[in-house]
Amino acid sequence: MSENPVRSAVRGDDLKTAVAASAARWIAEEGCDYATAKRRAVREVLGEAAGALGAMPDNALVESELRRYLRLFAADSQPAQLATLRRLALRWMRRLHEFNPHLVGAVLNGTATGHSGIHLNLYTDSAKDVEIFLLNQSQSFDVRDAGPNAETTQEVLEFLIRAPQDSGLDGAVGVTLSVMDPVALRVAPAGRAKDPDLHPVERAGRANVSMVERLLAETDPQGGGSTV
Repeated sequence: MSENPVRSAVRGDDLKTAVAASAARWIAEEGCDYATAKRRAVREVLGEAAGALGAMPDNALVESELRRYLRLFAADSQPAQLATLRRLALRWMRRLHEFNPHLVGAVLNGTATGHSGIHLNLYTDSAKDVEIFLLNQSQSFDVRDAGPNAETTQEVLEFLIRAPQDSGLDGAVGVTLSVMDPVALRVAPAGRAKDPDLHPVERAGRANVSMVERLLAETDPQGGGSTV
């Protein structure tokens, strides 16, 4: 007798949730990116059956499980870490104001942990001008290929900054600058957080300086004016 398709679908959803929960733990505890965390989670949950079709959760489900994990197991540390990362991000956004910086990723949507880096999109015509700016700031950096986003991203710059003492962050914080063509701002940001309980800026997908200042002013006791 063939298996009830409804029961099979429920089991598949349960399996995806289990994999998503495991992936969330890898992200929160080890700082894995979503793709790596999901691969490890599939192996952890399914073992030798890791190649089973339909077990891989989408990023939205993983993000939902990550938020649940952080509420349950990191409520005493993650909010302060997140606020520090946002203040660091704002400081660099103010420095880079001429390149129209926008905050994206986990630091914006609220899922950042002590392992997370800061991701900024810069909307400007010349990546070389950004490189010159960083060199004039005596900030060393690495240049990475834009990869699959080459149509709108000129290049990606990466560097480390020192984490503030007693911040709960790892010794250094990674900063990633994706230098994008200004026309890319016309495209709606991908991966917007959907949780209705989030601050509107956290759900925006990307945020400019004034939006991050508002977010800090309304969610961080130290406010947007703090320099960390």
